[in-house]
Parts: sequence; structure tokens; C-alpha cells
Amino acid sequence: MTTNLMPLRELFYNFCGFVTYYVEVMGMKRIAVIFCICCLLGGCRRQESPYRVVTAVEVQYQKGESTVQRTYTRNENITAVLNYLRMLNPYGPVNPGETENVTCRITLQYSQGPDTVYTQQGYDYLQKDNGSWTKIDNSRAGLLYPLLLLMPSDK
Repeated sequence: MTTNLMPLRELFYNFCGFVTYYVEVMGMKRIAVIFCICCLLGGCRRQESPYRVVTAVEVQYQKGESTVQRTYTRNENITAVLNYLRMLNPYGPVNPGETENVTCRITLQYSQGPDTVYTQQGYDYLQKDNGSWTKIDNSRAGLLYPLLLLMPSDK
């Protein structure tokens, strides 16, 4: 979540300047100070960000008999996995037939809203959530396993 306080501060200073001038003329300085503090405290609450932010990534990868499970929460590790997903360059809906040969499942956990699950079958197909399967570049799909070996879990 991000907070943007600059416009609130400017508004607060302008408002307090007006109230202080008015109160000095009327002779109620204490009330003006209390009123300005209440306005500041009430107007500076956190504003929700409209963007979803990935807060954690869980990866379950199976290669032959071995299974690798990783959980990433540090930004540099999350970015590495997101870059992997972007580089796969999925194209065209396809029907891979049997989907039992799932080699990888990547779950993106967001700060708000539902998680997103990417399922990779072999080095050929990718599915987002329960959508249609798409073809991926198999030379790029093989790059995840070495990446996982280089990056241990954050948890």
C-alpha cells in the first residue's frame, strides 16, 4: 500500500493558516490548535493502492524422481521468478491431451485479491489458473530448474 500525503499536507497548511488567522481575530487560539490536530489526524489515514503487489511466490518443480519446493518473499527472488514467467512467451491456445505430467506449479500470492497459479506441463505447455493451455518456447522453459537450484527458499 502506498500513501500520498503531499496534497494533504498542503491542504492542511492552507486550512490551518486560514483557521489560525480567523481564530486570532476571534481570540480562540487553543480551539484552533486542537481543531487543526484533529483535522491532521483524521485526514492522514492510509490510502489503498489500486495495484496488486506480489508478496510471495511458491514454486513446486518436479524433475524425474526429485521434487524441488521453494517459497520466495524477498523482492529479488520474486522478480527472478516473474521474469521467468514473462520470458516463456506463451502463444496460442492448444490442447496438450493428458495433463498428468505436470512438472511445475508456480503460485503468486498477492497483497490483495486471489492468488494466481501457473501450471507448466513438461517444457511445452503453460496454463494460468484454470484457463486454456498455451504453447511455450521449450528452450526457455528449461531454465527454471537451474534458477531454483541457485536460489534457496527465503523461508
